[in-house]
Amino acid sequence: MSEAVVITPRSGIDANDDPLPAGDPVTLRGLVAPGNTLIKPGADSDLDVVDFIVYLPLMVSRPTGWVRTSTLLTENFTITIRDQVCVGRVKVWDENGRGGVEILASAKSGATP
Repeated sequence: MSEAVVITPRSGIDANDDPLPAGDPVTLRGLVAPGNTLIKPGADSDLDVVDFIVYLPLMVSRPTGWVRTSTLLTENFTITIRDQVCVGRVKVWDENGRGGVEILASAKSGATP
């Protein structure tokens, strides 16, 4: 069963290293799985534990029409899952218009929306 998740773009920091206001949140529905996986990007790097894995459709309906889910995600965003604010990394797979978006989400960052 799908669950609502909230994606909030983060705008970065200003010249004084103060956080800029977050962008407008977007609510999407997807499948949320436990993140009991370990990711090892390189042979000598640290292991990265994620709390959730969220699977979203490749395309979502918005008031302006159908858009690619990946266009709603910035490089720097938070995703709120089950009242936990997480930071995430995105992986998009697209096989001729079929596929989806996977978000690896970690709540251990202390991020706030």
